[in-house]
Amino acid sequence: MEIDFALLRENAGAAVPVLISHIAPDTERDRLVEEVRELCRCFVNIAAATLLLEGRSQPFFLNLCRAAENWRRLLVHLEQRQQPPPPASWGLTPLAGVVAAGHWELATRVAERLSAHRRKEEGEYAVEFAWASALGGLVLHAARGEDPTSRIQELARVSREECWPTLARALVDGDSAAFLPAFADAHALHEARTEKLARGFTQREDRFAAHRYLWFEGLALLRLARKRGLDLPAERHHYCPPLAQAPMTEPYQGDWVARLGQSSVT
Repeated sequence: MEIDFALLRENAGAAVPVLISHIAPDTERDRLVEEVRELCRCFVNIAAATLLLEGRSQPFFLNLCRAAENWRRLLVHLEQRQQPPPPASWGLTPLAGVVAAGHWELATRVAERLSAHRRKEEGEYAVEFAWASALGGLVLHAARGEDPTSRIQELARVSREECWPTLARALVDGDSAAFLPAFADAHALHEARTEKLARGFTQREDRFAAHRYLWFEGLALLRLARKRGLDLPAERHHYCPPLAQAPMTEPYQGDWVARLGQSSVT
């Protein structure tokens, strides 16, 4: 699959103000969720294209934060309306992205509002829910010391690959020796899946392009590992470029958001 990242960014940039102007608090729940999902995808596409085309880390991080803040606002809004949240796995990229950026306060605010239950009626698979829930639990553990054991146990119960619960346990335990081989296994699985998708003809470019060369969950795991103080070797990982692991130095100002929920901190 050949991806025109310049055109991808141009299209996403044009779509963002239109989506923000059309997203309204009184919109029917399912339509609202889809509109915010699309807005988040646009910010993730802008982030990925900017990093891959120009090598600029700070706009990459800021646009990932914009995706996360809009997802957080959706979760807050649905909670205020006493409507069910979307599947936790639908918020995986916004959550992983803001963790990759190292914006821990915003990451915590997203993680704490992810659905606590699998949304089977919306097509969420058990393993998808368990992994999103576990990642949210790891964020809450890193930021607040909350115990994610039950989430990791559920992930271990449903996961087909041992590397995912092993990664989670290693982050909780601060175990570099367990983390590194598990990360290598997860990386290999991700690479195989990504390359298979890239060879296919069924992926929508605007939904796959950002993930073609960037592994947001892997970047999040590496950021969590560093926050936990794990000893990580100076090793390059495909889909996890060094520029995407740089410190975020430009503060996110809470801009480019839909009129939902409540304001967040910067």
